[in-house]
Amino acid sequence: MNRALTDNEIHELLEKECYGHLACIEKPKRPYVVPITFVYHENALYSFSFQGTKIDIMRKNPYVCFQVERLRDATEWRSAMIWGTFEELSGAERDAAMSRILERLCWESNRDHPIFLPFRSSAEALESVSGPIRKRGM
Repeated sequence: MNRALTDNEIHELLEKECYGHLACIEKPKRPYVVPITFVYHENALYSFSFQGTKIDIMRKNPYVCFQVERLRDATEWRSAMIWGTFEELSGAERDAAMSRILERLCWESNRDHPIFLPFRSSAEALESVSGPIRKRGM
C-alpha cells in the first residue's frame, strides 16, 4: 500500500540513513542530481563536498531538493523528498558539522554489518582536510 509518510516517519528516515541524492538547478530547465552522504541533525542536513560542479551551482542558485530512501525488499521501502536552501558553513558551525559527518561515517564503517556506503573512502578524504576521525564515544 502506497501512502504519504508522516513528519515523524520522515525524521526517522533521515536519522537512520546517511546516503541520498541532492538536486540543484544548473541552468533553467536543467536539473543536476548527485549522490551524497549526509548527517541529519536538528532539522538540517549536513554534507561535505570538495569544490566542484555542485558547489558552483548551489552558490549561484541555493534552492535544492534532497531525496532519501530505505529499501529493504519489494514490499518494504520508504522514500522522502525534502526541499531546502544550500548554506555554506564556516568557523565553529563548519567544525561542528564536520565532526558530526566524520563521526557518522566512522560509526557506519565500523558496524558489525555496515550498510553499503558508495563512498567508502569518504572518511579518509574528509580526514585529509579536517584532522583525525574521532570514534563515537571517545
